[in-house]
Amino acid sequence: MSYFIAYVTVIFILTAILRIALGNEQTVPLVMISGVLIFLMVFGPVFFNEQYEEKHKAYDFLDILPVNASEIVSAKFGIVLVTVAATAGYLLLLFAVSKVAPNDWILVRSYILMSSVVCLLFAALSYIGIFSLGYTKFAMIVMSFFVLLGFVPILIMKFYRDNMDVFIENILSFLRQVNWLAVIPLVLIGYFCLMFIAIKIKE
Repeated sequence: MSYFIAYVTVIFILTAILRIALGNEQTVPLVMISGVLIFLMVFGPVFFNEQYEEKHKAYDFLDILPVNASEIVSAKFGIVLVTVAATAGYLLLLFAVSKVAPNDWILVRSYILMSSVVCLLFAALSYIGIFSLGYTKFAMIVMSFFVLLGFVPILIMKFYRDNMDVFIENILSFLRQVNWLAVIPLVLIGYFCLMFIAIKIKE
């Protein structure tokens, strides 16, 4: 928990400073950064913690204590959920007090919420991978995945070179139309289902 608290505090302060530096009218750079920021807020501490756990054989130590798998896994999933919710709430508040046009606000809100739910599900899948394969093997797979992910923009530019405006407009239109009152509960149900899978794997 200490890593998350320290990490969140520093990032929140830096984000507030960036918000002031950019000014109320220049929201686009901060909006783009915000989506990435949510992932950094979660995966930085998660991977740091898990590397530390594996290095010091923390799970082997916990096995000799009166602590069951559900307590270990639910604590980790709980911290991630709180971190994502706190970060999304903070970013939404930051933009809510800025001069953002109503139409732009809908887009900003949807983008932040989309980043949040994707981050939440990726974090759950990451813990399943870590408990299944161990941190080192899973980290290697993740690194390979991000290398492959780097080719996605190239492929998009190749296939949509002459229709980039249409492609971007379709994405923006999708974000404006998402019903988050329906999506968020479904994502939370999926998140807790993945948590139970992680518990079974950990057991």
